[in-house]
Amino acid sequence: MKRFLLVILLMIIIPFQLISLYSKNNQPGTVAGITEQQEVTNSASIGEYHFSLFGYTSPQAEVTFEGQGIYDQTTADNQGYFVFKNQFSPFSPREACLSAKDQLGRLSSPVCLPAFPTQYDITIGPVLIPPTVSLNNPPTGGAYYLKDEVVLSGQTIPNTDVSLSMFTKERDSRELRADSRQYKETVCKEDARNADFLSPTCVDESGHITQLSRIGRYKKYAFEHLILNLFNIIKPVEAFSFPGLTTTTDAQGNFSFSLPSSNPDKFHLFTQVSYNKNLSPESIKLNLQIYPWWMIIINFFLFIWSLIKSRLLEISILAEIVALTYYLIKHYFQPHAITLRKHNYLILEEHEIIKKDN
Repeated sequence: MKRFLLVILLMIIIPFQLISLYSKNNQPGTVAGITEQQEVTNSASIGEYHFSLFGYTSPQAEVTFEGQGIYDQTTADNQGYFVFKNQFSPFSPREACLSAKDQLGRLSSPVCLPAFPTQYDITIGPVLIPPTVSLNNPPTGGAYYLKDEVVLSGQTIPNTDVSLSMFTKERDSRELRADSRQYKETVCKEDARNADFLSPTCVDESGHITQLSRIGRYKKYAFEHLILNLFNIIKPVEAFSFPGLTTTTDAQGNFSFSLPSSNPDKFHLFTQVSYNKNLSPESIKLNLQIYPWWMIIINFFLFIWSLIKSRLLEISILAEIVALTYYLIKHYFQPHAITLRKHNYLILEEHEIIKKDN
């Protein structure tokens, strides 16, 4: 009786599961329709004055200068030099960002410039775009394990020094900002709302925004970090940093670092390029995880689970159909046989008719 009820239940559930599977795989796409026509007026305006911007990145990189009301693209030459000449300034000061895409399609981290003057012609630069970086493909699946070859490579300005910074733990962001060398030599980025956002230390006599030290900002963040530590507002997380690694790019701007993989650990790393005693902003931060060998087994099962997780409904329907088919074939299509029940024993004993005469 119990088996019969189970069969009835499966026959009721399976159609609903099939309907659910069909509705999930055949959802109609949403199309934005036009319900009302309205008149659209497009207008564009440009400023009266011009600005020029120049800097350095990897050779033949595609450089994009983008901001509110500002957009332009150019290509760097074989020395990594790029320039945007005689661009119209917007009517009001606005922030804009530079980014580069190298010959392999890797993107740099953006370099956002402060709002520059729009009441006279100005030249901005030199701006150093951070290196583009990437890790080699893991030799075993999608993860790195002990003794694997790990190589970080990238592109930046040719024949320059590139430094690699590695940390084993994430530090407090304020602490990292306070002692980073990037904030000692980088583009002056004072807020446009500040009255002295273009102080004499940021603009020379000819109206050029120069790449100078930001000691004032460095002291400010160091003071903030001291106050936070005194009152335990934000507790810093200790981080172990490796000694600085430095290499020199070739004539095409290529560089590479071999990274350690002798112990299981997790690293946070980034690179910076030094050009004419100026240090670029940090590149895109990469996370590197070195797994122990036994994680290969766990990652294998996780991979199998990721394959079947999206197909659980189909697998359950298939299992129910197989179980139902097996039950029907076994109980209704096989010849009946004599079966012994658990509580009905077959008892053999002598009957009076077949008893032997004494």
